Amino acid sequence: MKKIIFCEMLTLFLLSCFPVVIEADSYNNDGVNEFQQAYKIGRDKGILNDYNMSYEEFRSLCKNSVFPAYLQAKKEGDTLSFQQYVAADNYEIPKGLDDQTTTVSAGDESNSKTALMARSAAHKSYSMKAGDVLVVYGRNSDYRSRIIGHAAIATSSKYIMEMPGAGHRAWYSTKKGFFKRNTGKNMFVYVYRIKAHPKYADKASTYAYKYMYRKDNPKYFISTNLYHKSPSYCSKYVYLAYWWGATKSALISYKANTHIVTPHGLVGNFKGSFAPANIHKITSY
Repeated sequence: MKKIIFCEMLTLFLLSCFPVVIEADSYNNDGVNEFQQAYKIGRDKGILNDYNMSYEEFRSLCKNSVFPAYLQAKKEGDTLSFQQYVAADNYEIPKGLDDQTTTVSAGDESNSKTALMARSAAHKSYSMKAGDVLVVYGRNSDYRSRIIGHAAIATSSKYIMEMPGAGHRAWYSTKKGFFKRNTGKNMFVYVYRIKAHPKYADKASTYAYKYMYRKDNPKYFISTNLYHKSPSYCSKYVYLAYWWGATKSALISYKANTHIVTPHGLVGNFKGSFAPANIHKITSY
């Protein structure tokens, strides 16, 4: 009996010390495949379709990114079911996609005008502008976050402000460093631009640098106090840069002050003529 108990304790110890690689789908208590169920619900809602994501692509995202993040969130006290969790992130479908979105690398900018013109220029580069909102798809383990994805704001053609994750404050990153970290290995970045208000976009990026980095650099923590500058997290950081640095009329406001802005839900918080256009999908540097 003691030997059995010792073996069970040893197994629990090893599981706690070494990460488990998820190779199979997740099943609920009734034996229902969680990934298949989520995909079906997403299709029934009209969010998922044959064009934007196949089931195999969705399953891969769930297995490698969404479900591990969900398990981390549950460990930290989140009460959402997996179905609620994946629905809150719009089933991993970026918002604002249209036929004008190009797929490009984030390399040098010598041919940036061509890259903006058509899909045939997919191999050309991305000309970054202050105020561009950058949303990462895929899971970067360096960020150690319980929410999926990552978000940041460009402050110029060469630099980006971001909050990388637990243990970090706001971080001033180069364009090369950011896209090197966040592309490749099933990771990519969608670029959103507020085309109708370039001056406000520039003001938001300036505010992020001057007042949310140089002056009051917030600590990283995911809390529901949306309008408190510190603590903050990646997508809240971008939201507040526009809220305080540009204009409050650009964004949906939350009177209860208890709201979490997720990276993949970030652009859905902009409204009216401030709704960002999805101009690029960045797959490499």
